[in-house]
Amino acid sequence: MKSLVTGASGYIGKNLVKLLVKNGIEVRAFVRKTSNIKPLLNLKNVEIFYGDVTDTSSLENAIKGCDYVFHLAALVYDWGKYEKFYRVNYLGTENVLKAALKANIKKFIHISTLGVLDLRGKKIVREDCPYGHFTSAYCKTKAKAEMLVKEYNKYFPVVILRPGAVYGPEDPMCTLRTLNYAKRNLLFLIDKGKGIFPHVYIDNLNEAIFLAFQSDKAINETFNILDDSLATCHEFFNYFNKIAGKGEIKISLPYSVAWSLALIMDTIAKITGIPPLLSWTSLEFLTLKCKFDISKAKKLLGYNPRISLEEGMKRVESWWKRINSRFDA
Repeated sequence: MKSLVTGASGYIGKNLVKLLVKNGIEVRAFVRKTSNIKPLLNLKNVEIFYGDVTDTSSLENAIKGCDYVFHLAALVYDWGKYEKFYRVNYLGTENVLKAALKANIKKFIHISTLGVLDLRGKKIVREDCPYGHFTSAYCKTKAKAEMLVKEYNKYFPVVILRPGAVYGPEDPMCTLRTLNYAKRNLLFLIDKGKGIFPHVYIDNLNEAIFLAFQSDKAINETFNILDDSLATCHEFFNYFNKIAGKGEIKISLPYSVAWSLALIMDTIAKITGIPPLLSWTSLEFLTLKCKFDISKAKKLLGYNPRISLEEGMKRVESWWKRINSRFDA
């Protein structure tokens, strides 16, 4: 049993590879030549394969002899030019699917995002909610990729997982980025942080991915993957501010002010090419009023997120103290 993991050097990818090999599965880690593969080098039953999802020939060579595909490779950011996201997130997914079809694989597990859905209003968000109105190139291209994956379920079994914002030790996006903002006193709330922030701890997400890999009930299904309890932005981001030694977040902007700020920052970003502190996508995700239902994942996958927000943040705090003590030393 051999599995191809695209995006294997990324945060989710490297942790998934560790989980797979721990459970006796051989892994072919598909990475770019510029990727940091140090976390993968000492793992048994891991074969490093260099390539790019935009390069069809490298994909076809990588997937030969593999039974399963975990497709994680994507351009993940809340701001940027559409063409770059389309090339990697949509065309890259199309290339992986075509290579998987040629290789006659047994199952294709695709990591999408909750951001593909329409999250406006106070509704309960289930898997059958319609696709959203998208301000970000990331969400637009991930939605198109997800729709394409569904078309391939007539050729081989597919599973789609839609995680929320992933956090945990060593995470360079949500976790490290937020902690660095907190350290510089740049964290602020919008409307007192009343918005619901959909999050998932890294171990909980990879447990869900592994369950989807194991379960026949997951075939041709889509799952929202989040932690068990909902948290407001006030609760979630104050954890980071406290971990950074800054206490409670003191600044809260009215939505109208935040909207104007996002408009100004987005305009400046388009001119300078420097990502904005507050993007349109961030504004949307920091002011959600909807609730999220993960009962389908619990019922069909047996998903039971073990790591609570409190425990997850304790682990983040321990990691943050470690890396800062090394820096100080």
